[in-house]
Amino acid sequence: MFGVIAVLAALQVAYGCSGDSFSATSYTTTNLPLATETAIIVEFTADCPDSKLAAVIGDEVLPVYTAGDSNMVTLVKDHASLPSNSYNVDIYDEAGIVAFKNHAKDASVEAPKPIKTITVNHPGVSKEGLPIKRNLL
Repeated sequence: MFGVIAVLAALQVAYGCSGDSFSATSYTTTNLPLATETAIIVEFTADCPDSKLAAVIGDEVLPVYTAGDSNMVTLVKDHASLPSNSYNVDIYDEAGIVAFKNHAKDASVEAPKPIKTITVNHPGVSKEGLPIKRNLL
């Protein structure tokens, strides 16, 4: 029995996700006249073969979409709900997101550690103006 557990643990280490293999880029909405809502978009690459990933921004659990080698998570809310701030995007594998949801329901359950935390700096939205002057319209 102990041998089976040791093999499963070794497979998790060999095939699981590693926080060392992440690279990320992010985008946030900044131009108020051109957008009705604020979007936070994070695109990242991760060495997580055959793993379904999920993300947590604030207290919202979000799916991670995969296309080829790239992964993306998106959060869209009204401007007032996403003010200027630094937002942490916590990335979890399947077991981690289940543990996170259990922790959210019952605070006595230990909070899981994310595979990786990506910090997104959102400067907020501003009235930068339209790219062309109104009198030319």
